[in-house]
Amino acid sequence: MRPSEQRLAAVRYQKGFEIDALLVEVCRGMAESGVRLGGLLQISEGGVGGCATSVKLYDLQTKTVFDIWEVRGPCARGCRLDESGLNAAAAVLERAISDRVELLVINRFGRAESLGRGLLPYFVRAMEAGIPVLTGVRTPYDDAWVRFHDGLGRELACDTERVLGWATRVGHRLAFATCNDLRDH
Repeated sequence: MRPSEQRLAAVRYQKGFEIDALLVEVCRGMAESGVRLGGLLQISEGGVGGCATSVKLYDLQTKTVFDIWEVRGPCARGCRLDESGLNAAAAVLERAISDRVELLVINRFGRAESLGRGLLPYFVRAMEAGIPVLTGVRTPYDDAWVRFHDGLGRELACDTERVLGWATRVGHRLAFATCNDLRDH
């Protein structure tokens, strides 16, 4: 498989980069071009001194919002991810895969995924279903990301146009293949 055909990609970014804004722009561009999107975008709110006070996941299909952040006071230390909230949002990914969306967005490959938990099974399910997956990954989870994809994934620069280019190629390629499959039956 040529790198341009890889259906699993991560935007590698550094702490402080506005990955949420980049993914929102990419999803907006994909939706405007007619690609059927599914999955989850992260919305971080209320940053005080570099600390978010709220982190939510946004369902790209239904527009439902899920809270995934433990409230432990301003600038609490350690991971504040509420994995039960994350697991509740996982049904969104299951539905998107069942609906055979043309591009699945999973907001992050982060701590939970690097430990083999979180949304990791949905990366695998989408890949098995042939659905392209777009995510974001940063240090310190980039090594776990590389071990997970084992050469099947592609790394994308933090550039909206480049990410849109990849997403357009793989999203429209899947849409074309799906149309051909329907004609063959």
